[in-house]
Amino acid sequence: MQLTITKEAEAKLKPYFDDKNAVILLDFDDGVGPFSKVGVCSLNQAFQLVVAPKEADLHDYDQVLETNLGKVYYKGYSDMYLDQVMQLKVNEQNMTLRLVGNNSGDLTPVLNVIDLRA
Repeated sequence: MQLTITKEAEAKLKPYFDDKNAVILLDFDDGVGPFSKVGVCSLNQAFQLVVAPKEADLHDYDQVLETNLGKVYYKGYSDMYLDQVMQLKVNEQNMTLRLVGNNSGDLTPVLNVIDLRA
């Protein structure tokens, strides 16, 4: 699986990847794990980027995506909702991040970034 971060998205995300005490998670918001608060009981798939402290409990995030900025961890079972080739892009109209799949189009049209560092 491949995740590319476009130059526009890189400008927003680089400070998180540069923090040696942070871990970046592509969190499937399904109610599982310490960072997933809601859980979605519909056909919608909701992903969010979580910036967690390195010492956080990350046992649910058992898979890794290599990106052009660094590693992004995710729950392995959520890969059924992801495309093999994806991008993190910026929506030019409202400057929000989007998770876009090569085959599926918008996987998450507004990808929130949750910063849980102290």
